[in-house]
Amino acid sequence: MQFKELQIGADLQERITYNNDLIPLAVCIDNFDDYFRREWECHWHDEFEFGVIQKGTAEFTIYDAQETITKTLHQGDGVFIGSGCLHSVKAIEPNTVIAGFVLPINFFDVSIFENIFRQNIQPMIESGITNIFLRAGSSDDRLLLSGIQELCTINKNETGYELHLIEAACKIWRFLIERASLERKAEISFANKIQEQRVKAVLSFIHAHFGEHICIDDMAKAAAISRTECFRCFQTILGKSPVEYLTEYRLSMATSMLANSARTLSDISYLCGFNSPSYFGKLFRERCGLSPKKYREQTRILPEEQTQ
Repeated sequence: MQFKELQIGADLQERITYNNDLIPLAVCIDNFDDYFRREWECHWHDEFEFGVIQKGTAEFTIYDAQETITKTLHQGDGVFIGSGCLHSVKAIEPNTVIAGFVLPINFFDVSIFENIFRQNIQPMIESGITNIFLRAGSSDDRLLLSGIQELCTINKNETGYELHLIEAACKIWRFLIERASLERKAEISFANKIQEQRVKAVLSFIHAHFGEHICIDDMAKAAAISRTECFRCFQTILGKSPVEYLTEYRLSMATSMLANSARTLSDISYLCGFNSPSYFGKLFRERCGLSPKKYREQTRILPEEQTQ
């Protein structure tokens, strides 16, 4: 089978494709069985994200500037993820399905909504709230979860579809403001924000040069920081070292090449920055539970399959 992938750029930012030319709002229903290892790797986007677990169980990890937060959500639970927040998602069980949508920060930023944006949207952007986890059994979360479910199931063929989308989005934001007032979120220090920006700079460098011979000094230089500060920032924001992240990213790129190209295993190992095919094979088996060759056999689409 061929797995789906998020459209993530070199700076780890996901590029969102909108479903409708008139309304900048993207709705999707995702079965995590369609993604490699049933997960979305660490990424961020400018848009606000809302989601509800329709089936199964998923683990969300938020790489906050202040702390890393991991929550397990079950059927009926939901989540709000703020603009620019680094996060990853992994399904805990097969056939996990999440319904969700993303809303650009300028959705309400038009002249007719100028006061509404200033009074209701801007405060959320500046609040420091990066995420809100929503529980199916909570009376505080009931309306917001219901609103997300409604928006994700609007029929595209119904009369006034675009108006229904706008109506649902406005209602969800009203519920979000009420829900956010219940959050007690500590103010993120200036130092924490700087660390997050430094990590993003290093991630961008890694994504652009993962196939080359790079070391911790190169990564630190990309963010104009010391080796020690580079390790400190990664541990604070991502909970792992820069070298660990580099290895994981290289292996992730290798899985894509194995499934979607005819390159030899030796070529792929060197293109992804590994010093030798044997070392690449050892790391791949440790991470994926099978050899690169076996993985390719299980994921490659045969020519006859592509023509069906």
